Amino acid sequence: MTDDIDAPGVQVWTVPLDRPPATVAALSRILSEREAERGDRCRFETDRRRFVVAHGALRLILAGCLDVPPEELRLKRGRHGKPRLAGSSDLRFSLSHSGELALVAVTRHREVGVDVDRLRPGLPVEPFTERFFPAADARFVAAAAGPTERAERFLRLWTRKEAVVKAAGARLAQGLGLKVLTESESDADVVRDPSGQIPGAWSVRDLPVPDGCLAALAVAGAVAPSISGPHSVDEL
Repeated sequence: MTDDIDAPGVQVWTVPLDRPPATVAALSRILSEREAERGDRCRFETDRRRFVVAHGALRLILAGCLDVPPEELRLKRGRHGKPRLAGSSDLRFSLSHSGELALVAVTRHREVGVDVDRLRPGLPVEPFTERFFPAADARFVAAAAGPTERAERFLRLWTRKEAVVKAAGARLAQGLGLKVLTESESDADVVRDPSGQIPGAWSVRDLPVPDGCLAALAVAGAVAPSISGPHSVDEL
């Protein structure tokens, strides 16, 4: 499934993180020493296992695209933590995980970012949106019918902003002021940062995920890419 990735398209993979102990053990053996150390720093064992599965699955997906053993992949991080493959590969990817679900997005040539987050209906989001989001975003959240819809609207905006920040390799603070939701009837919105802190145009769209979560994808450029998936890691 990973060998048919084409230049204009994006593959999106869903990764259920609560896996049997044997799977966790097998995936832990393909992690780098640094990844294993990061996993060991997780406070709770459940979080450690989910970290191992998420990063192990990422390695399997990338290895399938490049036709190399997953344990031989070398990853590096940019100035603000954006991961990429060491060397001259044109493959671009993004990983996000929340609770028991992870998403991986993979494409060629274009920077990509993905974000998934769990819905928290009781979260008091209005003070945050009024302080940090554009006025139109704050009005969009405040106009919700109740706390659940308000949390959904906030999270839809949040995941879109996060996806752009991840794709651009920027800091989250730089993305809070982005206008990421328009009245366009197309599948994706084109986002530009009027402050210039995040240069270029970004195509942003929501992604289908299980109930209780919201997710978004951002890709460099004003042209929305074709989406392949969601694929499951069970296909590997």
